[in-house]
Amino acid sequence: MLIGDARLVQFVAAVGLSLALSGGPSSASRAGDAAPAAAASDAAPQAAAKDAEPTTTKDPRIALDDLELLLEPMTKEETETEAKGWFALLRAKEREITVAELDVRRKNREIAQLEKQKAAAADLAKATEEVKAATSDKDKEAAAQHLAEAQKNLAQTVKTASKETAKEEKKAEATTAAMAKQAEAAPPPKAITDSGATDAGAKGAPAASDREVLQKAAESAAKKSEGAGNTAKVEKVVAAAEKEAAATDQIKTLAVSTPAAAGTATAPGVAPAAVADTSKKAEKLAKKADEATAAKTDVKVQLVDYSTQLMGERTELVDRLKLVLDKLEAKGGDGKPYRLYIASIGGIKIDVSDRAASLARISGWLSSEEGGLRLARDVGTFLAYIIGSILVARIVRMILGRVMSATHVTSQLLRDFIISASGRVIVAIGFLLALSALEVNLAPLLAVIGAAGFVVAFALQGTLSNFASGLLIMVFKPFDVGDEVEVGGGIKGKVTHVTIFSTYIRTDDGLVKIVPNDNIWKNVIVNQTTGVVKTPPSGDAKPTESNPEGARGDA
Repeated sequence: MLIGDARLVQFVAAVGLSLALSGGPSSASRAGDAAPAAAASDAAPQAAAKDAEPTTTKDPRIALDDLELLLEPMTKEETETEAKGWFALLRAKEREITVAELDVRRKNREIAQLEKQKAAAADLAKATEEVKAATSDKDKEAAAQHLAEAQKNLAQTVKTASKETAKEEKKAEATTAAMAKQAEAAPPPKAITDSGATDAGAKGAPAASDREVLQKAAESAAKKSEGAGNTAKVEKVVAAAEKEAAATDQIKTLAVSTPAAAGTATAPGVAPAAVADTSKKAEKLAKKADEATAAKTDVKVQLVDYSTQLMGERTELVDRLKLVLDKLEAKGGDGKPYRLYIASIGGIKIDVSDRAASLARISGWLSSEEGGLRLARDVGTFLAYIIGSILVARIVRMILGRVMSATHVTSQLLRDFIISASGRVIVAIGFLLALSALEVNLAPLLAVIGAAGFVVAFALQGTLSNFASGLLIMVFKPFDVGDEVEVGGGIKGKVTHVTIFSTYIRTDDGLVKIVPNDNIWKNVIVNQTTGVVKTPPSGDAKPTESNPEGARGDA
């Protein structure tokens, strides 16, 4: 039996050892596999948050009410993703505005060069006329000298214009490269176009060439005209671009040939025909420069219109981003960097020295849905709130006056105060609502009012004391209007009027004394009409012996 038991023990030990050897590496491998799995599960939400795409930006013109509903169930991280998406759209729109504004300035410089060429050509034409009109040798010499100077000035002006054109082209290329770099660093999310397709080109940088910007303006106008059926805007943009291109080509040809012809006309012994030909070319150059200036001005106006339209679209994006930031901050996120960016890009810049651009910008803003029309709606709402609050205040005062006069529960003093205060409170509330209609943020305003209240309280302690005493007089009614009283340490007379700060008493000699309510309340009040005597707040009021039952109240 002992041998059998020993063998049994050895068998059990061998089985246990084999299980331990086989289970050890397997458990270790399972533990080693569990660690990467846990790490992968922890990294999954982070990667998902990093690679998450905003969902509310697919329609950049989504209604604010719909956007608010979509943001409600989102977490703070999801709302922050939406904020980044709307912020990227806003930056992309700001890049488009920047390019359009740079093109407007570039057109101004081109117009300035054309004005110089026009002046130089006009001077050359004048010089050729002087050459033809000269009779004496002295006049001929002076006219020839003037012609040579005019020819040199025109040649120099054309050369400078050519250099400036090359510089502007390089600037446009540099601007395109800079915008492409910004777009690559922070690309906007894809948006859904009006046709329902995804706009794959939303991540591209806006081109800095004025022709490409005009092409975008024409495409935008065409898109808007599809629903309205009005193609006049598209035709105007295309006509301005074609007219400018034709005028520019003609100017280039004339700018080269006219100075050359003038150089031939300045040679000694030149035939009158050459001078006449130079005069005609100079006049033609001046005329074409004038036409080119008008064409470039038309193009500039179209660029300004397009820039104003982009600013309206920027306002729409700002409204939606602000709504997303409100939700983000309500959920514990930080929207301050986005709000600082919004504050730095708002407004419309008007160059008063550029009359054509200023008129175009003002006209475009006035007709813009997010510009003048929006301001008109806000002002209309503001006036409606103000007028409505005044009317409601009058109605409330009238109703309160009738009700309180019929009940005879309160004194006339308190009745007048309640009626007056109710109207003022209603008007104040209406004014705050009117300010909110003008899109004024009331939170900072209320904070300033609250902070100023402490300063005013310290500075106007005496006035506030009169105010508190006036309220106590109206509530406890030691006297009423028409009562004969003795107040303020010896002032006797009839109460004619009581305000929240002072009491008007007409004395026996016909004088009206204005007594601060604090002086009345802190001294003995003797109501000779009712027989009530009110002692100062530190004592107890006692009715007079002459009329103990007629006392109306005691403080």
